[in-house]
Amino acid sequence: MTMAAEYHRPVMAEVVVAWLVTNRDGKYIDATAGSGAHALHIASRLGPAGHLWALDRDDDAVAAAGRTLHTVTPHVEVVKQEFGGLMEWAVRAGISGVHGIFFDLGVSSHQLDTAERGFSYRQEGPLDLRMDQQGGRTAADLINTATAERLAQVLYEYGEERNSRAIARAIVSARQRRPIGTTRDVTEIIASVTNPRFLNKTLSRVFQALRIEVNDELEQLRRGLTAAIDLLCTGGRVVVISYHSLEDRLVKQMLRAAAREESPRLRLLTPKPVVPSAGEVADNPRARSAKLRAAEKC
Repeated sequence: MTMAAEYHRPVMAEVVVAWLVTNRDGKYIDATAGSGAHALHIASRLGPAGHLWALDRDDDAVAAAGRTLHTVTPHVEVVKQEFGGLMEWAVRAGISGVHGIFFDLGVSSHQLDTAERGFSYRQEGPLDLRMDQQGGRTAADLINTATAERLAQVLYEYGEERNSRAIARAIVSARQRRPIGTTRDVTEIIASVTNPRFLNKTLSRVFQALRIEVNDELEQLRRGLTAAIDLLCTGGRVVVISYHSLEDRLVKQMLRAAAREESPRLRLLTPKPVVPSAGEVADNPRARSAKLRAAEKC
């Protein structure tokens, strides 16, 4: 297994490349580089004039991608950049007429497995959950300062958690006794108001909601996908893998809207999402919820 695969196993890597790369000498952007695993597959299909920019806002990911991709430079550049600022970055860098842009949404295996990042309720660690640890509020900041009404709204809208109000009230009650600072703190609070049969699924939804709120993920996606459509050349493609219904719904809506305009900007390539094979899911269970959508610039 390669270093990149150990960090984060790429989902549907060959499928991604098949949909994305139509011009071997074109310009491509991996907007969510992670370990560089998908980027490595993309780069392997490029010709001598092809170029790939691999972006990520996570410092650990940027370092990992740099290690993975250092052998394929100068055709690949690794850049610390959140995809919500994709257009601003492209303008600064003088990049336009891109042949393909790829998004692999959500959290990486490395982030989930690193207790110090706080992304997983299965490991005790600080309640951080930031993709970019250089600034911004942590999940602990949110948990300890938001009103019960706001917490309930976050859990319901971003986690689709039906028990959001009871969980929010329990959080506010607990923080009055002492600050909430770790993943275990949150797990214990939720366990106190949740049927044990549903605890793991509830925890998954709560941590998803906190992560989306802390990282402004849906707004980042709106901005990034809007920029991607604008940056593509005619015939260029955007390929997106999502892992939960909120992401997939937004991607589907945005791609369809661009395809149904009076003068369509996109042609849908995947009327229904592409999903991993049974074999891939058996080999990599974290791929089970993945959905791939692709569209081409008109």
